[in-house]
Amino acid sequence: MFSFAAVPVKFVGLFVLFAWCTVWSVYELTRPQSGRQRVSNALHLAMAVAMLLMVARPTWMGLTAIIPLWVLVGFFAFSVFWFAGLGLRAFVAAQRKAGWHFAGHATMFAAMAWHLAAMAVMRPLHDAMMPARQPGGVLWWFAVAGVPLMAYLLAASVRALRSAVAGGVAGGAAGATASDCCGGTCSCGSDCTCGLPRPALDAALPAGGGLALAAPAVQVAASCHEVRPVGSPKYRMAAWSDVAMNFGMFWMSTGIMVPLLPFFASLSF
Repeated sequence: MFSFAAVPVKFVGLFVLFAWCTVWSVYELTRPQSGRQRVSNALHLAMAVAMLLMVARPTWMGLTAIIPLWVLVGFFAFSVFWFAGLGLRAFVAAQRKAGWHFAGHATMFAAMAWHLAAMAVMRPLHDAMMPARQPGGVLWWFAVAGVPLMAYLLAASVRALRSAVAGGVAGGAAGATASDCCGGTCSCGSDCTCGLPRPALDAALPAGGGLALAAPAVQVAASCHEVRPVGSPKYRMAAWSDVAMNFGMFWMSTGIMVPLLPFFASLSF
């Protein structure tokens, strides 16, 4: 929670970043998609809205008055298992790119659960806040646990930024190769015009369970969103949403890291 009077740049910056994430997540839910993709996009929207409401104290207090903080922690922890399951399923189906995509989302939701758990632990400390921040204290250990999560958020922000500004196939010129089309998978949606094969975006599940791997045209969804040609306007807008989500969460969480990395306090201004 932040206030404009105390940290005007961070307050406005986070509000803009998470507002964009929320708008784009709503758009993603309007696209044609499978049931698993719809659940995934609904989880993305829930996280975007939660982070948007977290920026200002009045909206955040209003949310936690309705939904207890530890319930929110549990919800986002469940989301970690949802995306981890999709990632495992993709790896089993030999769809490594999709597997890493879902593993990234699982890590992002783990960062959200970690952030909320730290807030829940901080809430009752009050006068014991300073001892809890010292080496060995509970908040110090939360900061230690957050190092790999924060590293991922920063790395994912940079990667998404590169995707947002990189060139690519915008119109699908004749003779485009698989590496030019839809990020190299060519599992294209209805708006892909590269003219290459378009395998089904979701894996079929036989009645007895397990993946139906016999049919070569069937594969696990390449992502939790519709797949777009690299460099197309919607591809870039989705990448900017990823930048906003990952960097916004990194920036919002810097305060939790201060017990371990005191210079992070300078990122709130």
